[in-house]
Amino acid sequence: MVDRPFGGPWTRDKLEILSRYLDSYTTVLKAQPFNLFYVEAFGGEGSWSPGSEYISDDYGDFNDLHRASPRIALQVQDKPFDRLLFIEKDPQSSESLQRLRSEFPSRNIAIVNGDANTELPRFCHDLQNFDRAVVFLDPFATEVEWDTVEAIAKTQKIDCWILFPLMAITRMMPTGNEPSQVLQDRLDRIFGGRQYWQSLYEPSLQLSFFDEEPKQERQHVSEGISVRYAERLESVFAEVAPTRRTFRNSKNAPMFALFFAASNPNGARRAIPIANHILNNW
Repeated sequence: MVDRPFGGPWTRDKLEILSRYLDSYTTVLKAQPFNLFYVEAFGGEGSWSPGSEYISDDYGDFNDLHRASPRIALQVQDKPFDRLLFIEKDPQSSESLQRLRSEFPSRNIAIVNGDANTELPRFCHDLQNFDRAVVFLDPFATEVEWDTVEAIAKTQKIDCWILFPLMAITRMMPTGNEPSQVLQDRLDRIFGGRQYWQSLYEPSLQLSFFDEEPKQERQHVSEGISVRYAERLESVFAEVAPTRRTFRNSKNAPMFALFFAASNPNGARRAIPIANHILNNW
C-alpha cells in the first residue's frame, strides 16, 4: 500500500518507457554470458498512486494503485534480471520495499537504506567484467549529483535512464538575476561545475541608473537548461539518445526531462536505437 500518493499521467508514461526498454534489454542480452543487474537509485515504495491534483472522475482508473519501477523490473519475463538493487534513503519507503522480498522470494533482491550518491559509486566500483546493468535515476527533486552520473559513465557497463528535475532546476535559476550562493553551490554539484550552467546567463540588455555593471539574466527557457544537461551527458557517456522526453504537469509546464545514456561503446550501438525508438513512440 502506498501511504504517500504522488505522480501524475507523466509517471505512467515514464514507467511505460522504462518497462519497454527493460523487456528489450533483457531479450537482446539473454544469449550473452552476462550477469544482469537492475539498480533503482531512488526506489520509492514499489507502487504508486496519483497525487491529489489528479484524484477526480476525469481520470477514471488512473486513480488506482499502480506498480512502480521496482515491480516492473522484477516482472520482466523473457530474461529476468539476475540481481536487483533498490536504494532508498527514506526509512519508511525503504521499509515498504522490504515487502518485495516476501512477494518475490526466489529473486536476488538487495535493499539499501542509504544515499544513492554514496551507494551508486560503490556499486559501480564493484562491477566485474561480465556484469552489465540498467540504472534508473528517478529522484523526487535535485538529489542526483554529477559525480554519481560520471561514476556510472566510467564503468562502460551500464545503461542509464535519468529523470532530470527540469522544473526544480528552472526555479533554482531565476531569470532576473543569478542564483544565491547556496543555489549556485547546488547547481555546481548537479552540473559538475559552475561553467556548465553559468553560461546560460548573459548580461542584461537593460542597465538602470544605479547599476555600475549590467545584471546577469538567464536568457534561456527550460529547454535551454535541458539541452545543456544533454551536452554534459554527451561529454562522459559513450552515447546519449538524441531524443529525450519532456513531461509536463496539468498546467502544461515542463516538469521533468527523461534522458537515456549508454556507457559501453559497443553496447550503445544496439541500446541507443532501441531507447530512441521507445522515446519517440511511447
